[in-house]
Amino acid sequence: MENLQFGPRYCETPDPIGGAFPIEPWNAISSLVICVFGLAGLLLVARRAPRAWPLYVLCVLLVVNGAGSVLWHGLRTRWALALDVQPAILFVLFAALLWARRVAPLWQAAGVVLALALLPVAVRFLPLDMPAGGRMALSGIVIVAAALWLIVRTVRLSPAAALSGGAALALALGALTFRSIDHLACGHLDQGSHFLWHILLSSAAFTLVLTLIRLNDTGAPLGRPGSRPVRV
Repeated sequence: MENLQFGPRYCETPDPIGGAFPIEPWNAISSLVICVFGLAGLLLVARRAPRAWPLYVLCVLLVVNGAGSVLWHGLRTRWALALDVQPAILFVLFAALLWARRVAPLWQAAGVVLALALLPVAVRFLPLDMPAGGRMALSGIVIVAAALWLIVRTVRLSPAAALSGGAALALALGALTFRSIDHLACGHLDQGSHFLWHILLSSAAFTLVLTLIRLNDTGAPLGRPGSRPVRV
């Protein structure tokens, strides 16, 4: 039998870890919201940008991430944790690339994506003298800085996209807050607040897809912010 005594622990995680599926009911059930937003994103892309295949890929990654999150919180196995985390990382990197290519030259877009790709490696393996919460805060600071840069670059090209991008960032920050205070919330809610991380972060992901659709609607050439599309 697989050893389940590993990985992140939440307010809802039993001690010792074990039991019937779902081991963490609120966390597992709330993860279905991620799948719902992924499916809603697919419908939105099909309606607003039916030829934008990268956006379909993003939405599929969101659905897979949601399924992985359900299985992780329901089973607490290593393969389920990988199915939860890896699609989420790919979603962030791919979304950042798509956004940056619309508002910045290729070398700047590549730099942002490279920094985000190296971030989880650095936080996990570098000998940083800080607790797990500090490492999460450091990751959040880097991601917020990248998001703010993208939003600022977007304002001139599409104010509507910049607005929805800002909303996505605000939702993500709210999600990170509830993720961070999960153990503090145990005294007030038996299930903690991790389930709100799922709901708000998937809302942010859906809003990010909307942002990319709005950028796609501008028809601006890749890497040339503020340029008008060439009509033939």
